Amino acid sequence: MEGLGFARSKEYWIRFGWGVLIGFLAALGVLGFNYVMNLGLAALWPEDTGAEPFSGSIWIIAILTVAGLIVGLIHQFMEAEDVDAVTGIVSGKINTKPIPGGLLASLVSLVGGFSVGPEVPSGMLAGGLAQWISERRKLSDETRKSNITSGIASAYGGLFTAPLGSVLIPFELPHRQSLAFYGNMVIAGAAATIGFLVFFIAGSDQFAGLLRLLDLPTYSLLPWHVVLAVPLGILGALLSATYGLSMGVFKRLVKPLDRMPIVRNTLAGFLLGLLGFALPLTLFLGSDGLVTVTENAAELGVALLIVYVFAKILATSGAISTGFIGGPIFPLFFVGGTAGTVVSIIFPEIPVSLAVGCMMAAVTAGVIPIPLALGVYTILIVGLPLTEAVPILLAGLISFMFMKGIVAKTHKTPPPEASQQA
Repeated sequence: MEGLGFARSKEYWIRFGWGVLIGFLAALGVLGFNYVMNLGLAALWPEDTGAEPFSGSIWIIAILTVAGLIVGLIHQFMEAEDVDAVTGIVSGKINTKPIPGGLLASLVSLVGGFSVGPEVPSGMLAGGLAQWISERRKLSDETRKSNITSGIASAYGGLFTAPLGSVLIPFELPHRQSLAFYGNMVIAGAAATIGFLVFFIAGSDQFAGLLRLLDLPTYSLLPWHVVLAVPLGILGALLSATYGLSMGVFKRLVKPLDRMPIVRNTLAGFLLGLLGFALPLTLFLGSDGLVTVTENAAELGVALLIVYVFAKILATSGAISTGFIGGPIFPLFFVGGTAGTVVSIIFPEIPVSLAVGCMMAAVTAGVIPIPLALGVYTILIVGLPLTEAVPILLAGLISFMFMKGIVAKTHKTPPPEASQQA
């Protein structure tokens, strides 16, 4: 299937058909998961928890402690893991055994108010479904791989309202440059568009809530705005490094409890509940909290916003490192957006949408090595036109390269590369 003739191959169009079908089924599955999640959140958290310190109910501690106990029981009696489904795009296979337990633990984690996002369970569900169907139908390795890519592209195309942005993810992962690979991305693009349409139609022809989530004023791009993306990207990378260090510390602290998941998760739920009671914006995935921050920045004040930046890092790294399953992208968007709001308050000449957008892209790209896709997601969330988007993409790339440099310096030998097969 190498060269210009891949689109004339019957096998290619069979794979295309499977990719479209998988994309549709994955979108329905992810939509259903998020629907159940939102129902649970509405039932368990009917009222706003507030933003000021200690403005929430004492029930916050109880809810997170009980949710921690339930997640601990899931780990005790089920095989439940945080499966990085995106790596299946590179390897062409996903371990599906821990996915049912992982999805259940993730649902409890999200509904329970922990600082994790739905992107990880969405990828797990979509990639696991593609793997399971491919195995059941005894499809070829190449078809299975394109199915996994299509399923994940569809899931994220709907979840992030960015079908073409989601297709960038495979390009940013290790792959062989070839027209055949481009053909696979055409399949993924079709699946991502289907995922977007499923979410769009399910929302009564309304775009997902992430599109233009933040109501920030636009600005006219100037040369110094582009230059400013460099220090903002470095600042975002430093916050990314702080998150990484926090993850490492928590993992070492809880390692003695790895064989006692009920104790580990119940204790972690109680402690994170205390943090959530003291600082309510550390709860949940962070998208609504970021709206609160940007709309009430002056009332909250610089000092409290800085506290929230680091408290959210602790809440997210503490949850993920102790077995609560979910993704870091949404919480890190909160971290970056709040840090950008602080930058704009301290330096009023910097447009708030520029500072918030650059920091959102930079903080996430320093942790998740897909800077272009994350930049596209950020642009849609902030609601910037393409003419003003250059600094956001640049800040993400600066942070990504900065963190790559740090990793290279802290390893005497480079880590083994993932498979280079297309």
